[in-house]
Amino acid sequence: MAPAQAAPAPAADPAAPIAGLPADAPKLAISGGVYSANVAQRMLIVNGQVFNEGSEIGAGVVLEEIKPKAAVLRFRGSRYTVAY
Repeated sequence: MAPAQAAPAPAADPAAPIAGLPADAPKLAISGGVYSANVAQRMLIVNGQVFNEGSEIGAGVVLEEIKPKAAVLRFRGSRYTVAY
């Protein structure tokens, strides 16, 4: 009987966000956020300003989604998760 082989590891989801922004991204100071089941009530405080999902929060950085304790940002075609 042949020894059992481990199943190959699943490929990483290319659409899954990467933790943290790259070094060449604009510097963003996230001081807090509010998550709600109601999308219209979600907000993130970045560099002293309040932003909603879909807003450009820095040069080329778009706030895609606010989650509990984290935000998903898009920068140069890639998605990144940043905890707050």
